[in-house]
Amino acid sequence: MKHYLLAAALVPLLAVPAFAGCNEDFMAQTKAVSALQSARLSSLAAPQAEKCAAHKQLVDAYVKLGDIYKTCQTELRLRDSDLQDHQQIVTDEQKSYAEDCGT
Repeated sequence: MKHYLLAAALVPLLAVPAFAGCNEDFMAQTKAVSALQSARLSSLAAPQAEKCAAHKQLVDAYVKLGDIYKTCQTELRLRDSDLQDHQQIVTDEQKSYAEDCGT
């Protein structure tokens, strides 16, 4: 839920045309994360290998979103606390993946 709130708080910033590259990257990756969250939930009843593949894709998408946050922090008007919140989400997902699927 925390990741949805962070993304929702940033949506109004996407209308700033001067930084379209960052905004477009952010929007595309946010949509990718959302789709992968749905795919992961859909895979929960699937065989373990399928669940782990979906979870790994989600972790990778969160990491990529974090890279966009860092690269575009100024353009997206992100605070350091926003980056820390996202990093906590990444850490939690990585831990969950490690527990469920191994390293």
